[in-house]
Amino acid sequence: MQILVGLAVALIAGLVFGEAGFFFGALAGIGGAYLWTLQRDLRRLEQRVEALAGEPAPKAATSTLLDVVPRPPATDSSNAAPAAAEAAAPNAPAAAPGATSAADRVPPPRVWQPPPPTAFDLAVRRFAARALSFFTGGNPVVRIGVVVLFFGVAFLLRYAFERDLLPIELRLAGSAAGGIALAAIGWRLRQRRDTYGLVLQGAGVGLLYLTVFAAARLYDLVPLPAAFVMLVVLVAASSLLAVLQNAQALAIFSMAGGFLAPVLISTGAGSHVALFSYYALLNAGILVIAWYRAWRWLNWVGFVFTFAIGATWGYQYYRPEFFATTEPFLVLFFAYYLGVSVLFARHREVDLKGLVDGTLVFGTPIVAFALQAALVADMPFGLAYSALAAAAVYLALVFWLRRRGDFSNLLGRSFLALAIVFATLAIPFAFDNQRWTGAIWALEGAGLLWVGLRQRQLLPRVAGMLLQLAAAVAFLGDLLLSGHDDRLFFNSGFLGAVLIALAGGCSSYLLAGPNAAIHRLERALRWLFLLWATLWWYAAFLTEIDRYVPGWYGPLEPNNVNEHLGVLTAGLTTAALVLLAARLRWREVLAPGFLLLPALVVALFGLDAGWARKSPLADLGWLAWPVAFAALLWHLRRASAFARPLPFWHAGGWWFAALFLAWTAVALTHPLLPDTGWEAMLWGAVPLLVVVALLGVKGHARWPLSEQPESYLGWGMAVMFGALALWLCVSGIQAGNPAPLPYLVLLNPLELTQLGILLVAWWWTRRLGNTGMMTYQRGLRIAIGALAFGWLNLSAARAVHYYAGVPYPIERLAASDAFQATASILWTLTALALMGFGARRDHRPAWITGALLLAVVIFKLFTVDLSNLNTVARIVSFITVGVLMLLIGYLAPLPPAKRSAQPT
Repeated sequence: MQILVGLAVALIAGLVFGEAGFFFGALAGIGGAYLWTLQRDLRRLEQRVEALAGEPAPKAATSTLLDVVPRPPATDSSNAAPAAAEAAAPNAPAAAPGATSAADRVPPPRVWQPPPPTAFDLAVRRFAARALSFFTGGNPVVRIGVVVLFFGVAFLLRYAFERDLLPIELRLAGSAAGGIALAAIGWRLRQRRDTYGLVLQGAGVGLLYLTVFAAARLYDLVPLPAAFVMLVVLVAASSLLAVLQNAQALAIFSMAGGFLAPVLISTGAGSHVALFSYYALLNAGILVIAWYRAWRWLNWVGFVFTFAIGATWGYQYYRPEFFATTEPFLVLFFAYYLGVSVLFARHREVDLKGLVDGTLVFGTPIVAFALQAALVADMPFGLAYSALAAAAVYLALVFWLRRRGDFSNLLGRSFLALAIVFATLAIPFAFDNQRWTGAIWALEGAGLLWVGLRQRQLLPRVAGMLLQLAAAVAFLGDLLLSGHDDRLFFNSGFLGAVLIALAGGCSSYLLAGPNAAIHRLERALRWLFLLWATLWWYAAFLTEIDRYVPGWYGPLEPNNVNEHLGVLTAGLTTAALVLLAARLRWREVLAPGFLLLPALVVALFGLDAGWARKSPLADLGWLAWPVAFAALLWHLRRASAFARPLPFWHAGGWWFAALFLAWTAVALTHPLLPDTGWEAMLWGAVPLLVVVALLGVKGHARWPLSEQPESYLGWGMAVMFGALALWLCVSGIQAGNPAPLPYLVLLNPLELTQLGILLVAWWWTRRLGNTGMMTYQRGLRIAIGALAFGWLNLSAARAVHYYAGVPYPIERLAASDAFQATASILWTLTALALMGFGARRDHRPAWITGALLLAVVIFKLFTVDLSNLNTVARIVSFITVGVLMLLIGYLAPLPPAKRSAQPT
């Protein structure tokens, strides 16, 4: 399989460096693969040597000379010890007759075995052995002599033709007589074991082919219809001889002579119709033989000669006006060798790892379609119709083989794969006949990977992976040079990228299957191919969407249609992945679905800068976002196998849902209430409603709370409250105008929402019993208390703004006398509340916290208020704080220490 690796490397090098790169890439690929094989064998050899060196030495290796040299007969004194041992153990079982002692049972030394040869080594050895057996086995003299004689007669005829040495009739009669004589003698000697008779028969048949063709084509002595009849007779006679004698060698000699005859005597001015008609008759003979005999090499010889000579003629002489007289022969040759593949399966199982079977099954469509591409290059939709016809043929064969239970399952699956490939290729060919190389390479690479897995061969799998890389390079190179056409989606750039993505997805699926031959490194590559396929898929769609300008909006008006089409694509793709995972039992394919949530976040923040004038539900958003959220929920429900990322995606999903709902609500109310506190309120109120809905679920026994309680009610809820606390702080420094409603302290929409966040957060801390956040309950309550104290100060600042007329920003407002006096009074009231709570509940920590706050108030009075405030504000601050301190001393004495540890 080094040849496959060399082909893949050659394709990549040819794309980069041209024809020279193709040649040297092939050499480098084959050489590199062979060196890799040698290195692998050397590594196995080293491991075997290390294993042998690490084993304990056999007993015989450490025994002395006395252990291996026969001892003399024992004396009476020498038998004393055995006798004493026998007397000491009278119940010991007696040794069996003929038994050997432990010292005599020395294991034989292990003999080092060389590592098994590789597939490439075996192929080279088989080829060399067959070549050597042809020239040395049987009767080598006659075999070599026949080959030399055949070429000599051909050259003699050519020489005589060029110089007119003999009459044409005499030359042809002599050649025909010689052929008949060789065939007759060979038939008489067919019983010889050295295949002497078979070789003579093959040579005679070949000379008769040459003679008939020369008489009809070169000298016009025989009409073409009569010549065809004679050739049909020769084909039938040679096929019959080969079948009767079960001699594949005779068939190969006969067919090789028949194919070489027109080549050796050709002058370059002949008719291609006559040539291909002659080859059609030869292939008919091969097809007839395939009905009776499963001769792999005869089929392979016919295939190579037919398509190699046909491709050579096409390269040198074909012109578009020859299409009508050339296309039927190409279709006929394709049908011949397709039929040969099917007929061969009647006798034995198809072996795709062999050169012959793999060439006929996969080489026939590849070579025939390449020639077809050259014939229909100037025809619109020519390749599309050709690919569709090939897909129909292979699909019909699949159904026919399925009804015939005696045929090979592997052949049927191969035909099914080819039908899918050609049906898929018909789409890009229908819209662009020029850019198909990358797509077909990618699909062939996936097919080669499948074949390698079926054969349990590593090199075909490596070649299939490299071929997909070459397909991507070829596709991108052609795309950069020629660019896109104007047809949206129905262009080669989009469809080619989709085909490369599908090939990568198929490769990932194959590597994830339960095949014991897959190496652990290949198992890891399934994730790489899945990522590869995902990137190509999204790149194909997003590139097309980026080029899209909807006609019903116009090019100048800003809109979010493109972004929403991307959201719709991501949602539908994720839903398709979930379906694939369920139908194919392919767990790994759910992994790209985790890209949906980040894609939605990017899409939401990537909306047009004028989002406040339009809801995310506008410009097709009413369709895209519901589909995306439904796909997100479906994916999260089915992706339970991904235990590590799943909790974060559950939490991120409902966080994003809260953000999206708030975004939509703000966008919808902006035209009605612009530049008011209602927008700021909605950013907190909508997520708060989502939190209340989650906390209000009874029992939490439904999905997804039952599956991921921590993501919704534990740390996930803590993160959401952290975000709401940040919003509370940011919105607290704003004026929060409730227009058209009047401003009322703590009764305006913004401050009510902030108060709701504090109350719901405290409610949440009372429901932490079944979550991992229970250990942080005390700290969370302290944080909520501190946040509540900050919220009171921000609300007081807002009240000062509206009632005292002190303008924002918050720095200027905080430095005003009214706020400083209000803050002193507010802090003292807070201290009074804490100390009163501590005194009534005997809770010393609360009382001490209030006392510390009161100390801060006193420090503030004598450092800030006394020096910075005017007379009125200073008087109000000191008097109010003093009165409150008197109340504190009367109403909230220090609780006793002995009861401080009691629960609240």
